[in-house]
Amino acid sequence: MAYLHNSKLPIYILALTALTFLASCDNFERRFYEKIDQGQKNVIQNGTDTFDLATITEFEWDSVILIRGNESEPYFKEEIEAFLQQQKNDVHWVYKTTDLPTNRDRFYFLTPDKKIIEKEIKSGISKHRPAFDFVYCSTDGSNERYWLSKSECQFILTCNSRKAGQGTVFMYPTCMSKTISF
Repeated sequence: MAYLHNSKLPIYILALTALTFLASCDNFERRFYEKIDQGQKNVIQNGTDTFDLATITEFEWDSVILIRGNESEPYFKEEIEAFLQQQKNDVHWVYKTTDLPTNRDRFYFLTPDKKIIEKEIKSGISKHRPAFDFVYCSTDGSNERYWLSKSECQFILTCNSRKAGQGTVFMYPTCMSKTISF
């Protein structure tokens, strides 16, 4: 009987190790939404707040783009790949991604060695309250630039609700800081 009990011990240790590993693997989504939630509370209390995206990443990166998912159908990988290439034409890569499921958003971080790191989160429009929205940099009076440099990702936060957990938190990159009025 003692033999059977002791033979299960490695299985328990393996299961505990796997759970610990999975729990610590990637907390990007949790950290991101904690910053959004706390940022909204700070905006309600103080009128404004800041959020440096680099504070929640555990890797080096030079720029980032956010692809917003959709509520009714996936965003297909071919569309994403074409959009990424079109928006960052100074980098010549052949990047393969996967379809973006419904109700998900995905950050694409470009590293210094021109590799992409993907971080997927639940939809910031339909699956989290408060919602969040990026304001992008203008290239001229009518066009936006969707890739943001790391230095531009020190966002100024505002929101359109005076009640925590409701409304939308707007994230203004540093390229827009001169045009924000509070």
